[in-house]
Amino acid sequence: MAARRKTSKVESTVRKARGRASRAQANVIENVQQVWLAGMGAVAKAQKEGPAAFQEAVGEGFQLLTRSRSSVEKMIRDVFESAQGSVQTRIGSARDQAAETWDNLEALFQSRVQKALQQIGVPSASEIRLLTKRVAELNENVKALSARSSKGKHARAKPPRTRAKTKSGAKSRRAAA
Repeated sequence: MAARRKTSKVESTVRKARGRASRAQANVIENVQQVWLAGMGAVAKAQKEGPAAFQEAVGEGFQLLTRSRSSVEKMIRDVFESAQGSVQTRIGSARDQAAETWDNLEALFQSRVQKALQQIGVPSASEIRLLTKRVAELNENVKALSARSSKGKHARAKPPRTRAKTKSGAKSRRAAA
């Protein structure tokens, strides 16, 4: 009996598998038929609407081209602006470096000229300012001394005036009155 149960089990499994296979085959055939019919319908539609569909495709292509041009132009503008900013930054950096180098050269030149002038005995600007200030002070001192001495000479040279009363002096006073 055990053998019979095994065979009947196998037979039922085989029958189920055959049923599934035939259903799958029917589904495949049905799907292939639907694809074929869709293709035939597309061909018929293309024959009917051929020129209109072509014009519509051309219009959509033109719109796509316009949109892509504007986006490409925007991208190019952005790239140029970015490049321009980068170039300006680099130029500014180079300009700053050149100015710094020029300042260093100027300072080096000035220090060498100053050393050469010191070696030959030419006074520096600060020494000249100091001497000018000292000369101005000395001039003021000389003026003050000469003013004092001139007052002293005039006082000694001219004794105080005393008026003597004379007849002629009295007459002239009376005549004036």
